[in-house]
Amino acid sequence: MRILDRQRYWAFLKAYFVSFVSLVGLYVVIDAFSNLDEFLKVNSGSAELFRRMGYYYLIRMSFFYDRLCGVITMLAAIFTVTWMQKNNELLAMLAAGISAKRVIVPVIISAGIVSGLAVLNQEFLIPRIGDDLQLKPDDDGTIKVVPGSRYDTNEIHLSAKYGDRADRSVEYFHALLPVSRFGSLLALEARTARYIPEDDPTSPLKGGWLLWGAHLSPEDATPDGTILIEVDADQVGQFPRPKGKASAPPPGKVMFMRSSVSFANLTRKSDWYNFASTRDLILALADPSSPAERVSVAVYLHGRIVRPLTAMILLFLSLPLVLGGEGRNMFVNLALSMGTSALFYGATFMINYLASNKVMSPELAAFLPVIAFGTLAASRWDRIRT
Repeated sequence: MRILDRQRYWAFLKAYFVSFVSLVGLYVVIDAFSNLDEFLKVNSGSAELFRRMGYYYLIRMSFFYDRLCGVITMLAAIFTVTWMQKNNELLAMLAAGISAKRVIVPVIISAGIVSGLAVLNQEFLIPRIGDDLQLKPDDDGTIKVVPGSRYDTNEIHLSAKYGDRADRSVEYFHALLPVSRFGSLLALEARTARYIPEDDPTSPLKGGWLLWGAHLSPEDATPDGTILIEVDADQVGQFPRPKGKASAPPPGKVMFMRSSVSFANLTRKSDWYNFASTRDLILALADPSSPAERVSVAVYLHGRIVRPLTAMILLFLSLPLVLGGEGRNMFVNLALSMGTSALFYGATFMINYLASNKVMSPELAAFLPVIAFGTLAASRWDRIRT
């Protein structure tokens, strides 16, 4: 069986490559034409235009692969087995006494390998290029971002008008300081604010926001010295200043506010977790600054954990339809397997939607498709003709 196994591995590899290129090529052509005007806004020359479009779609192949790995794996397996039937290879092997289940072992092993590659892709590659993946076609990285609003661990509500990604600074910063922490409700505003991370090598104060042109209301309020600190004039020069700002601070005080909400927390998009590693998702569940998105993160995290298993279940659902359809045309079997996959993803989408709206728990939403469709796949497996 070594020669036959190598033939199945090679056939699966070819089918996988063709399926991937076909789907990606269709996506790139449609998306490129629909976004051509946006690309032209930031690229004047044709060489620069093609360079940016090439990079834009090259890195998106990793995200596209992450989203459709299960479908591509199923298509490659179906095409491999269907081609065997079309060329009567399966009939010859069955006549030689080799069972159909033994014949498709290389296909199943190949599917497991590419599912493992998908895990490596989502854990190591996508998080590294996540910022670039979230850019729009007309965004060259210099466009101002619109921050959201967050509560930090001190129950301080933070917001801003827009942010500069180049130096982690925001303009028209606003913070609402709660009564529980400061004795009275305080409003803090600043013309410019820059986040100083904990690992900054030069700043005397770290892990918070440095505020230029700060103003605290009511006017008789004073900083508490722990969470909110007024920076002395001789200390101002020790902090890094936002790029492109004037050398002199804006009118008003210079203050430092400790906060667990970083620039990335304040400015990230609503679907940021699609580009994060599993470690970052787990940390986000324990982050008190994002209660509104915690349910969505939990649903996505549990779904990611079982994704390799669901990809294999989809494969086991489809193969019996192709190999067990006695009396049916092989293209009919192929169509039935595609319909099964559509039902599988439709049910998974509905279950995740219900979990995101707190109708069911994220854990149940992740494992319910595995239990239901896994049971169906196990019952179908004996339909494979041997």
